[in-house]
This record gives sequence, structure tokens and C-alpha cells, in this order.
Amino acid sequence: MPIVDSWFVHQRPNPFYIPESPVYGDLPHNRMECIAGDFFQSVPSGADAYTPRMVIHDWGDSEAIAILRGVRAAMPPSSRLILIESVIPEGPDPSFFKFTDLAMMLIGGRERSAAEFRELYASTGFELEEIVPTPSPLNLIIGRPHA
Repeated sequence: MPIVDSWFVHQRPNPFYIPESPVYGDLPHNRMECIAGDFFQSVPSGADAYTPRMVIHDWGDSEAIAILRGVRAAMPPSSRLILIESVIPEGPDPSFFKFTDLAMMLIGGRERSAAEFRELYASTGFELEEIVPTPSPLNLIIGRPHA
């Protein structure tokens, strides 16, 4: 069964989006393009920014590392990685995202803390520049390629 969100539709083990999906219509901007593919095989090169939305939380660490290494290999030095994900707060206080972390573990994924995103970025050739909260439950996790 496909997993659907507003950026990607994927059916394990063939991720990326399905071009025929009703989620994708004509893009209103001439600098954006939807490209079908498998991000475990390759990622389109040369983009100014890569913005996967709620993709990395679908995967465990080894798969997340493989995805981000593929993105890193495709990126020019001036490009940015902007993951759009929830970030688990540190500490013992209750959080909705700690609950969703348990739910994601049932399907092989996981939510991550800021420290875990920093480690994930560092292990895949990125420097985490900042985590920007948004009015939604999601954050922009912005990184750049290491020199």
C-alpha cells in the first residue's frame, strides 16, 4: 500500500513519487520539477535545494543514511538540504512526537531529536546549519554540504 504525503508517494521498496498520482498536478513555478525515481538508486543532480517532506522519518538510520548520501552526491556545493520533519524535544517531558516515534518504529521508521539530525547530517556529508520551527508541527532542518 502506498504511503502518501504532499511531496512523495512511495511504495516500499520503490520510493519517490508516482507521477500519475492525483497529488501531483501542474507545478505553478517554472523552477520546480517533479521527477519519478528511486532515491536509493540516484537523486537528480544540480538542484539549488532538496526539500524532502516527512521522508526521512519513514526510514531507520541505515536507510536514512543511504538516502542522504545519495542526495549529497547529487548536490552542487552551493545547494542546501532542507528536510521538513518533526523534531522530538529532548528530555523526559511528554510530547506527541515521542508517541509518533513509537508508531513509526512499527513500520521501520523513526522520529529524531535535533541531536540525532545533527549526527545524521554529519555522517552523510552535511553540516546542519539550523532548525527552523514553523507554525505547523514540522521544522525546516537546513544543512549544507561539507566543503
